[in-house]
Amino acid sequence: MKTMSRSQQNMLKAVHLIAAGLWLSSVIIIAVMPYVSKDITSGDALYMYNRIFHFIDMKILTPAAVVTLITGLLYSLFTRWGFFKHGWLIYKWAATLAIVLSGTFYLGPMVTRNLEISNLKRLAALQDPVYLHGLTVGGWASGINTLLLGLAVVFSIYKPWKKKNG
Repeated sequence: MKTMSRSQQNMLKAVHLIAAGLWLSSVIIIAVMPYVSKDITSGDALYMYNRIFHFIDMKILTPAAVVTLITGLLYSLFTRWGFFKHGWLIYKWAATLAIVLSGTFYLGPMVTRNLEISNLKRLAALQDPVYLHGLTVGGWASGINTLLLGLAVVFSIYKPWKKKNG
């Protein structure tokens, strides 16, 4: 297996950490947005809330998650860490793939749908069951994703379940 030089590893680590930080920060912001927006009283404000939510999700969170996934893949392929040598790495791969796949195929389309509903219905969107379901699922998902990603950061630092001779 071809390995990276120390300099290449450091550059990859820097990109990985920046992307992971953006990803976690975006998830935290999305998790707290509903609490900040409780006083929305106009359709235009509700639509703008959903535009901002959608922007963060699609333009910051999603690219950061993809870069984190790709740099993690490169790290596993071209360094001594590998994919399955340590329990903490297995956790990170499982959490990353679960979040990216659920975001790509379920949560992202749901956020887009909520944006469309709020654009069409404005304040009446708050009476739409599909919109309300999206808010509920989005709230739970952002909380769960914050926990999963936060644990990935903690596990990256403390490396529990590390292989004894590795």
